[in-house]
Amino acid sequence: MSLNHTVLVVDDDPQVLEVAATACEEIGLTVIRAEDGAEALETLQNNPEIDLLFTDVMMPDMSGWELAHTAKQQHPDLKIIYTSGYIRTYPIGQHGVGYGPLLAKPWRSDQLRQHVESVFKP
Repeated sequence: MSLNHTVLVVDDDPQVLEVAATACEEIGLTVIRAEDGAEALETLQNNPEIDLLFTDVMMPDMSGWELAHTAKQQHPDLKIIYTSGYIRTYPIGQHGVGYGPLLAKPWRSDQLRQHVESVFKP
């Protein structure tokens, strides 16, 4: 499956953001970065080609869930993948949370690719 998609990667930790962005590029995605929810929402407004949001859940000011909720109101077709290293504290069902699946940190590139492919399946 071709990954001809543009992803907005959001994480408040610059090092984690860079690792995630690089992993997305390595699996064939076009990457745009944002360091918080406010920057992500502005970036979404200015870049209509973004069709995937890959966001950390735990961020100051605006959680990944809040970001996704607001983003989906403005961009209903946007696909979402969440990521977090704190999943033991979340009540997560078998189908994930919110608008898409949750990829537990630390994740591998092949897991990321599987999640991306799954959210774009017809």
